[in-house]
Amino acid sequence: MKKTIFLTVFLLGTIAAFSQLNFENLSFAAALERSSKTGKLIFLQFESDECLQCNEVADKAFKDKKLSKQLEQTFICIKITIDHPDRNKITYRYDRKDESFGSMFISSDGTLIHDYPGSTTFITTYEEHIDKALNKAGEGIRVSALEKEYKAGNKSPGFMEMLMEIKKGLNLETDSLLEDYVNLLPADSLTSVRTLQFIASMAPVVDSRADITLRRNSLFNQSWYTMSLPARVGINSRIGYKSLQKAIREKNEQYAYRVASFTKSTYIGNASTSQKAFDYKLIEFYRETNDTLKYFRSAVEYYDKYFMSVSADSIKKNDTLSLKTFFEKQGLANTTTARNGVFRQAVRVSPQAQFYNRNLNNAASFFYEMTDNPQHLAKAANWSARANEFYESYISQNTLALLLYKAGKEEEAIEWQNKAIELKKKQGFDPKGLEKELSDMKKGKTKPGK
Repeated sequence: MKKTIFLTVFLLGTIAAFSQLNFENLSFAAALERSSKTGKLIFLQFESDECLQCNEVADKAFKDKKLSKQLEQTFICIKITIDHPDRNKITYRYDRKDESFGSMFISSDGTLIHDYPGSTTFITTYEEHIDKALNKAGEGIRVSALEKEYKAGNKSPGFMEMLMEIKKGLNLETDSLLEDYVNLLPADSLTSVRTLQFIASMAPVVDSRADITLRRNSLFNQSWYTMSLPARVGINSRIGYKSLQKAIREKNEQYAYRVASFTKSTYIGNASTSQKAFDYKLIEFYRETNDTLKYFRSAVEYYDKYFMSVSADSIKKNDTLSLKTFFEKQGLANTTTARNGVFRQAVRVSPQAQFYNRNLNNAASFFYEMTDNPQHLAKAANWSARANEFYESYISQNTLALLLYKAGKEEEAIEWQNKAIELKKKQGFDPKGLEKELSDMKKGKTKPGK
């Protein structure tokens, strides 16, 4: 896994009028239900699990009286903290990257209308994104009118392309429209590089008519490789995600294998990484279709092979050296200097140690939720323990505590839960949820925190 280093600079201004945005204590499903009844969009603040400063600057902005009032009056506001019970569902549903955070604007049907993948103290930035979200919601009304026109018979290529571009911008499904578009195209249109690049940009699902038409075309390579590398990577990622969702909806294991094979083929020249990507697609399929027998078997093989075989000490040493080299090359120091009031420079790093911690912890969490089998719980506890060797996180400490408790090891569980609580306090987060679980453990409750 290539280490990614993010450099984020925040300018912290003075906020004159203080209030506080009241995020509602709702599940995501309850927020969607209320959105349907009230007609309000959902404002979902997705917090970072790595960058405390990123969360702090957003909270500082949300103390502005005018902004908080605007958000509360216009939206149903919920915050997805790092220990929110719906965090994994939202991460998966909206294909969030591990390091992502920011503000999401969602309609009552669950459509992600607009996304601001960042945080700031500047009130005007949030106001701009609010305007963009509301304008896009208006675009949704426009889409309805355009779709009526399409169904009434306007199927000219230019009109269909416009409709698909608008729907794509709103994160709405375009696959059925794309199939119709390809079927209706005149033969000579498929000799146009521009047309082929448009089809590719819509990320046709694996084995669809659009996908086959595109890849069997003699001009495919010319069309594909004249697109930028970031564009091609993004398209392949969307194809893999959309296609796997199709396999899951249809519970089609054979198709899931085709999707996994496609994903594998996108990793050129790296056999280990490509096989790892193939294996993970199938794990996702088995987990989401509740094929527990195949899921547990494949997950054990996957995490033991790709994660448990790696030395935590070696990874941490590499991270330290890489970060040191990065700072030396950039001439940077992780310091704070005053300029025009307050200037904060924060270096945000996503080292490999956190990557291994996060992946092992997620796997252990799924096992905790999905099984009572002692062997599976023991395996998950081993993963969780190794996750904590890679990186000290109260999230993975809590996971280990829950697994130990479920396996009947109450004293060890309470010890790890106390560690998680202390670390969460140290990092400036409210430990109330963890303390509730600890209390339940001491009382002998079957499901702590529930």
